[in-house]
Order: sequence, then structure tokens, then C-alpha cells
Amino acid sequence: MSVSAIATNGTVRGGGAYYLISRSLGPEFGGAIGIVFYIGCVFNTGMNAVGLIDCLIYNFGAKSGGWSQWLPDSFWWSYLWATIVLVICTGICLAGSGLFARASNGLLVILLAATFSIPFSALVLKPFTSERLGIEYTGPSLETLRSNLMPRLTKGAAGSQLHGRETWQDLFGILFPATGGIFAGASMSGDLKHPSKAIPKGTLYGLALTFVTYTLVILALAATVTRATFYNNLNVIQDVNISGGIILMGEFATSSFSVLMGVIGSAKLLQALARDDLVPGLSIFGQGTKGNDEPTYAIIITYAVTQLAMLSDINQIASFVTMTYLMTFLITNLACFLLKVGSAPNFRPSFHYFNWQTAALGATASGATMFFVDGVYASLCVGLLVALFLVIHYTTPPKSWGDVSQSLIFHQVRKYLLRLRQNHIKFWRPSVLLFVNDPRRSYKLIQFSNSLKKGALFILGHVIVSDDFAGAVPEARRQQATWTNYIDFSKIKAFVNIAISPAVEWGARNIALSAGLGGMRPNIVIMGFFNLNDLRKSQPLIDLPSPHSSRPNSAAGQSDNRKHHTKRSEQEVFSKLQSKLPTDINRAEGAIGPQSYVTLLEDLLLRLRINVAIAKGFSELELPAPKPTKFERALSWLHVKDIMDEENSKKYIDLWPIQMSAQITTDDNSRQKRSILTTNFDTYTLILQLGCILHTVPSYKRAFKLRVNVFVEYESDVEEERGRVQSLLTNLRIDAKVLVFWLASGSLKTYEVIVNGKDGDEATMRDINSTLEDEEWWQDVQAVRNGAESSDALNDMAELDEGAGPPSQASQETSTTANFEGLRKLMQKAHRQAAGASSALATEMRAQTSSLIPGLLEYHRSFGSESESSSDSDSESGESATTEFGIVGRGRGSDDRPKPRSMSLGTNPRPQAPRKHQFGGLLFPGPADRQPGHGQGHRASDTALPDGLETNSDTDDARRGTTFSRPAPLRQLSLPKFTASTVPPTKISTQDGPGPSIMFADTPTLAGRNEGSHSIYTHRPAAPSPSAPVPAGGFPAMQSVPLNFNDLPCRAQHLILNELIVAQSTETAVLFTTLPSPVEGTGESEADSVRYLSDLEVLCNGLPPVLLIHSNSMTVTTNL
Repeated sequence: MSVSAIATNGTVRGGGAYYLISRSLGPEFGGAIGIVFYIGCVFNTGMNAVGLIDCLIYNFGAKSGGWSQWLPDSFWWSYLWATIVLVICTGICLAGSGLFARASNGLLVILLAATFSIPFSALVLKPFTSERLGIEYTGPSLETLRSNLMPRLTKGAAGSQLHGRETWQDLFGILFPATGGIFAGASMSGDLKHPSKAIPKGTLYGLALTFVTYTLVILALAATVTRATFYNNLNVIQDVNISGGIILMGEFATSSFSVLMGVIGSAKLLQALARDDLVPGLSIFGQGTKGNDEPTYAIIITYAVTQLAMLSDINQIASFVTMTYLMTFLITNLACFLLKVGSAPNFRPSFHYFNWQTAALGATASGATMFFVDGVYASLCVGLLVALFLVIHYTTPPKSWGDVSQSLIFHQVRKYLLRLRQNHIKFWRPSVLLFVNDPRRSYKLIQFSNSLKKGALFILGHVIVSDDFAGAVPEARRQQATWTNYIDFSKIKAFVNIAISPAVEWGARNIALSAGLGGMRPNIVIMGFFNLNDLRKSQPLIDLPSPHSSRPNSAAGQSDNRKHHTKRSEQEVFSKLQSKLPTDINRAEGAIGPQSYVTLLEDLLLRLRINVAIAKGFSELELPAPKPTKFERALSWLHVKDIMDEENSKKYIDLWPIQMSAQITTDDNSRQKRSILTTNFDTYTLILQLGCILHTVPSYKRAFKLRVNVFVEYESDVEEERGRVQSLLTNLRIDAKVLVFWLASGSLKTYEVIVNGKDGDEATMRDINSTLEDEEWWQDVQAVRNGAESSDALNDMAELDEGAGPPSQASQETSTTANFEGLRKLMQKAHRQAAGASSALATEMRAQTSSLIPGLLEYHRSFGSESESSSDSDSESGESATTEFGIVGRGRGSDDRPKPRSMSLGTNPRPQAPRKHQFGGLLFPGPADRQPGHGQGHRASDTALPDGLETNSDTDDARRGTTFSRPAPLRQLSLPKFTASTVPPTKISTQDGPGPSIMFADTPTLAGRNEGSHSIYTHRPAAPSPSAPVPAGGFPAMQSVPLNFNDLPCRAQHLILNELIVAQSTETAVLFTTLPSPVEGTGESEADSVRYLSDLEVLCNGLPPVLLIHSNSMTVTTNL
């Protein structure tokens, strides 16, 4: 029924059962079962040829002939006679299907006559007994039938080659090949005029006729011949027939027909296999004659294999043939079952007398019978099937046959996608959306992203820019196909999402919003770094700073190593890129503009709030070297081949999770406010998470080691930072080596020049001056240090607030607006952004503060107004900071005009009491006490607060009594920027709940006003001291205006960090670090966009392949 159902569901071509199965279950199942079934047919052909000779020997053998004894019957003589029969049948098959059909018809008549003569003889033949032949014929007798009805298994029966007692398994294995004719019609499918109609009709009618005739023969013999006769006489059917000759002719006819059918059917199956090109080396047997497409070569090879099969024992052959037939029945029923349960609309067979229950029952019965008959043979057959399945799967290109697995996968995927909800953080994994323009240039980045996804979703996004949607649709369809071919070519596991849009940013937005399905959506977007070098070449007049030239670019820095280090992985990549890629025929898209790029980055980070990573330098990525095979290791052990040159030249995956912080104010309905320091815990931990995930990929784990690199500004913080980072890694179960660097060590030339005002060498000064040439704050600082600035600059320095430096490093270091107040005065003429962007950034910071620890605002309400007095000035200066937040790290734009020096960027309307002013930890004497030796200052004492919060009392009485009206609930006091403060200690949540399970313990911190900044002139002790620290004596000369890393604008910070990271990355394969987010509205100005990208270029210049990461969601947990 299953064969009939499949055969009537469409067009059937040559190949028989193989064709039916392969077009239903796919090339792997079809090819594997096709080869197994071919072997079974060949063995069955040999068995039938040997069986024909056995009939002759039993009648005419020299030793055991029943009629005469003239035919030599030794093993090799029998093999010769079987060979002659096989040659004759093969010749008939080579002569063509016409002769075969005529011969088959004649043999069919003889076979039917001989078969029906058996029950006829039982009716007409009189009872007799022959002691010579060992026959007792009783005629039709109920007693005889009853004695033969029940089984009585013995051993030593005539013709039996079994050494022990017969079993049901032995009998079944020997007799089952007689049912192999069920596939006789299907095997001739290529020669049938209407196979879809002829196969089910012929198969079912043939089965019915066979069942009736077999039943009549069995009952006739069981009712007329005693059990002892069956046991002693092997030729009993012929001896109890009215004509022994007709039985002998029937034996010749059935054996000859089976040999003919076996040769031609097996050859047709092999021809179909070869033409489908599933197994390497079989294509030659796909040949067919011009006239009737006769498989000449396949017939010849079938004859040769059958000739070898005849050397085996006939009973062993029968057992193996039984296994192959049962396997074919199982797979056929399985195919019908899957087609039915898959509910494919196009599965509408004309044969209706089946259902999934009959198919399932047939498959189950076939599988169970295989192991019932012979477990060893069944296991060998299954093992052979699996091996062939794997060979075809890994060596055969995909076929467009539409196998049923696609329908089943679709059904199950749809079912479980509907059940898939937002993934729990415990099972978070990076689902990557990678925007790609040129797949050839991004080949290694695509391979890297494929490794990074860790079994999650991977989508390649591409935007076709066109105003003509109708005209771009054909191109989109072509590219969909070429991108799919590219995925197969590069052996990655990804999907493709192509959008058509008039502008690239709109297309990217659409892809980001629509990518994925149901609960499977990307959670991190990766973009290539903007190509500023091409922008410099295409627009040479644009105001774009050049990167510092004394450090080599990533490509240059790695090319030398690459020349002396050629690995198999690099050779494979090179050969692939040298060949033609499927996507080479795609229409080339133009480069994205800087404004569009930054606008897209803002949309992803600030509006869609998705995790974003920017990749730079991945064309120079050193992919992990392939693992040497056992054979290569053996050759290396024998010193025949050296495999050491195939190890990677790079050794490390480096993680640089840089802290970023910004200060905001929070208030409630009462007149209370507090300054809160926001940290980038999400980004910090995402960098650790992605590095750990990449290191779990076997090839990367074998080739590289994982390092976590962090930095502080002063040596006294190194061990504290190391302990806190190690504690965080322990809580996150990340095994990595921790390296802690301190900026004020004296080894960073850019730090010494910028922060401490020391003289650097020519290359360092050239780098600094070329990088900061447009930074007016730097020009002013240099002017003050050189003593060439007017007294206004000195007055600006003298007006710095007491709390200008970062807070004590015993807790989370914070920086309020006062930290930058004096620096802003020196950057008075710097480029300003539109004031409207301030409200947008405040909105962004408001969203960021939504993840602060619970109870923070309630804790603020518990404070009295007296303790809040230090925040009123923050409110006013915070407004100024919000207005001018864009000036940090900005240079003069094309439309800027120099401002008069008399204008004060940091004007404060409230009255000021005379006091000393401090900048970067260095105290300047006030107007009333500016005397030599008064350069020392002190920090106010710390006051411990609950939950790790800290505050400081203000010593300014005039400021203490001042109150102001409350501002907005959240107000930004400083920009998000890098900080060299120690990482806050890790806090593990003690309650199971929807909130984060791990966080920084000091994430919210009250900003202290009077906590002095630490410079190289003032180092705090490792442990808190009850007395105030004593700075170095003497007031530094004006040419040494000391700063602090946290005080610096981002461009200067990037320059210093770049030198640090480059020095530590000589053996780094890939690097992960923090991506500074652009201020909302940056993309509205081309100059601001270029400036932002230029700042990132300063950070990344000369580094190995680097992935800049910014997170908007929690990705780690400590929950079970």
C-alpha cells in the first residue's frame, strides 16, 4: 500500500524503489537505501542462479541425481553451471528490453502451469509409498493436515546446512526472499508506459495472485504428504506431481526469471543512482544506449558483482537478502508515513487505500522483523545504511527534490516558534545581525560572527539602495539566491535578509526591526567600522584629523608576521577568495556616508536599544589553525612532516572592558536631590560574556588563551582592581587571566605628556599634536604650561572648584560637573553642539537610570535637606554641563567662530566665598592667600552611608545655606566617558526575582564635592588613613599643569588608551573593548559625525582586529 501511495503521487521515472524513496525522503536516505537495495538485488540474483543449478543437481547430479547421475556436482562444477546461467541471462538483458519482455512472458506461462499443477496433482494422484525415495503420499487427508499443522523444529533435514536445530528465524530468513517480487514492477518503472498507474495495479494484483497460489500449494502439500517425507526428501514436490517434468520446467522458469529480473532491475537502479550523482565514482554507470536507454555498463558491473556473490553459501545469501529487503520495506513505509503526517498539500496520491497507521505499522513490523531474524545481520545492514547516509550527506551537493524532511521541519519549527517566548537570561546567547555590503571584503568577519553566535541565530543583512522599487525587485531576488549560495559556499549557518530602500539607514532600520521570527530575533547588531581612509581620499577638503602615523595600522602591523607564517587555514581562505564567489555577480552598492552611519548607530543604540558591536580590522584576522589529523601527527612523530608551522602566530583573545560613567541627578516630589553615578555594567559584562563564548568554540579554545585586561590610574589601586575583577570573573564562572595596568607608571609617553606636562620624544609629540591639533583645550593647556597665556587663562585656572578632581578611590570614583568646570573654561572656544541635543541625552540617561538598584529613590527621600546642601550647586552647574555637553573632546567646526576670551563658559550666577581652588589634584592658592608653599590641599572626611552610598559634608558655609527649586527628575551632570577608577565590587542578589542577579555594589553613588582628585603629585595610601593625605611639598611650575585621566576629553583618553592597548596586543588575535555611544543628534551634523568617527579611529588605530561593544541589556546571571 505504501509503494502504491507514493507511486501514484506524481511522475515515476527509472530507478524503482530508489527513485520513490529518494524523491520522498531526500538524497541521503534515497541514495543509502538505493545502494543497500542494489546489493540485496545482486545477492538475490546470485542466489537464484545457484538455486537453478541445485535443481539440476538434485535431478541429474552424479552423486544425488534422482532421475540420472551424469552432471558433475562438485563445488566448482556447480559454480561453472551457475556462471553459464548468469551469462545467458545477462546476454538476454544486453539484447534489450524487447527480448527480455518476450522471454519473461514465456517463462511466466511455464511458471503458472507448474504452480497450479501442484494442487491439481493433490486432487487426482492416488496415495503411494516409496521406500527408495523416502516418500509417503497419503492423498488429501485431514489427519495428515493436522499432523503437519503444528511446528516441530528438528535438525539434520535434507538439504539443510545448519549445524544446530532449526529456528523460526532461520526459516523466515530463507523463505522471505520469495516475497522480493513486490518490487519487481517498481524496478521496471523506467520501461513502463504509465508507471504511476501500472506499478500499484501490477503490484497489488501480483501480490493477490501470489498469496492465493502460495496458499493453495502449501495446503495441498500439507494435506497429502507426511512430515517424515518433507524431512527426508528435498525433491518431494516433483516426486508427488503428476508430471515431474513440468515441475522441473517451473523451477527453471522461476529461477531464470528471477535472474533476469535481478540483472536488469539492479542495473536500472544503478543507472538511476549514477545519474543522480550521489556517490562519487558511479557516474560512469549512468550510461544508456541511444535507442532504448539500456544501461549497458550497469548490466556488466552487475554481472561481475553477482559472479562474486555466487561464491557464498546460498543460505547466508538468503539471510542477507532478507535484511536488505526488510530495510527497503521499512524505509518505504517510513516515507509514506512521513508524507502523510507532514500534511503537505501536494501529497494527494490517487491510491486512497492507506493511512498513516498502516504505514507506521509496516515500518515498525519491518524493523522488528529484521532484528528478530538475525540481530547481527540487521546491525550490519543498519551500520552500512548509516555510513552511506553520512558519505552522501557530506559529499553530495544539495538536490532540489523537495524531500519530506523540509515539510516536517517546517511543521515542527512553526509549532515551536509559536511556543518560543523571550529567552530567559540564563539561556542568553548572541543572536547576531551582521550588516554586510561587500561579502568578499567581509569574509573573515562573517566567519568570525558565525563562530561567535554559539548555536544561536545568525542573519546577514544587506541593503539595496534604490529609488525604483519595481526595478530593484529582480536584483533583490537574484541577490537572495546568490547570498544563499554564498552561505553554502562558506559553510556557515546563517540566514539572509535583504531590504530595498532609498537610503541605507532606512533599509538597515527595516532589517533591524523585521529580522527574525517570533521569539527568534537578533539581540546584537554587528557593523563594520566606517572607512575614514576612503573618506579622506574622496573628500580631501573635509575637516578630518589624520590618525597618529607613528603607530602602524592593523594591516601593516600584522603583515610581517603573516609573511613568515603560512597556515592551512589562511591558505584555505586565500584560495576561496581567489576563486569566484557566488555574490560577485551582485550589484555593487556605494559606501555609506558618515552622517548615515552615525545616524544608524544612534537609532540602534538610543532608540531601538539593541546591543551593538562595531568591527574594525577583521580583514587581518588570523583564523584558528585547523587541528592536525591523526595521520599528520603520525608523520610529525616520524619526522616526515613538521606541523609546528601550522600553529597560530597569535596567542590571545584580549578583553578590555573599559568602564564608562556619567553623572545625573535624581529627585522626587520633595525638595531633595542626589547625584548618581551611572556605570556600564551591562557593557562591561557583555564584553566578558562574548569573549568567554568565543573561547568555548573548539578551534578558538585550542588556538588562543583568554585574557582580561583592565587599567587604573595609580599603582596603589592595582591590587584592589585585580581582586574585584577576579571576583567578578569568579561569580560569572569565566576562566581567564587578569592583567592590571596603571597609567601613571611612566611607560605611557602620551599620558606623561598630556597629564603631567612632561616633554616627550619627537614621535610622541607629533602624534599628540596631530591628534589634538583641533582641540582648543589642549592649545590652552599648552599655552598655560608654556607661560605664554594671558592672565585670563590663569584666572580661569584659579577659579576651579574645590571638588574638581575625582572622588576617593576607596569607593566608586565619581566626577561631577565641577570636575570639568575648570577644563571647560579652558575649552571656552571649543566647538559646541546644538542645545536641543541636551534634552535628548537627558532622556537617554533617564532610560539608563531605570536599571539602578531598587530602593535608591526611596533612600534619597530619607535624607534631610541639610545633607542635600552640597547638591544645589550641582543643579546649576549641571544645567550648564547639559547645555555644553557636546564640547568635550570636540574641536572647532567649520561653522564655529572664536569667542571673546572675556566670555566664561562655566559662569556660575551664585555668589562664591573665597576659597582655594584645585585642578587635577594640584591646589592653586586663592586671591587672598596665593603664596609659595600654599599648594597643598586636603580631602574632606568620608561619611559612610547605608547600601554602599557615600557622601561628603561641604565645608563651605555660604553654600550650605543655599537652596534652590527642584529640577527635572533626572538631569545629566557629565558625559558618558571612560574612567580609570577601580571597578566597583560585585554584588550578588540574595533574592530570586525578575531583577538582575549580579551587579556592581556601588552602582549608585552620591557625588562628593570636596573629594580631591589624585594626581601624580598626591598618591593616596592603600588603606584609608584617619588623617588627610599630605601632598608633595612645593607648588609645581606653571608649565606643569597636572591633569587627571578622568578629567580628559574622550579624544585624549582614546590616545592614551590606544598606546596602552597597542603595547599589550602584539600577540593578540582579536580584541573586545567598550564602544562609546554617540550623543543623540550627532548624526544631524556631518562635522560632528566625522568627529565622532575620528575619535573612535584614534582609539582603534594600530590595534589587531577589534570589536567595539555597547550593551543595552543584561546578558549574565548567577541564578541556577
